[in-house]
Amino acid sequence: MSNSMTFIDMALEVGERELASLLAGDIEEAERLAFDRGKLMEEAWQMREASKVNQIRDKLLRLQSLQGQLTNEAKRLHDTLRQDLKKAKKENERLSGYRSSVVATPIASRFVDKLS
Repeated sequence: MSNSMTFIDMALEVGERELASLLAGDIEEAERLAFDRGKLMEEAWQMREASKVNQIRDKLLRLQSLQGQLTNEAKRLHDTLRQDLKKAKKENERLSGYRSSVVATPIASRFVDKLS
């Protein structure tokens, strides 16, 4: 197997681990794996051989499919985060409405009245 094929296989494996990390919610690990996958793909591209074009094409199609899954999962996580932020904003607005009724107003002034 050529070196480019080895790097593409490694990129596929890293991509699958990246997807598993996204599904588990481990964004930092998924980001690290995405960078690793990108480096592996760059290496594979630099070492590509004209005689292995069909094999490389098949693996690249698998990578394309995996990239689609990664993108869909990232969009789902993005939408979830956006919805959570909207809920937090609404809750903050709701609670800030109570602020004026909760603030204690002193019954007497803290200053002594000289006229009394």
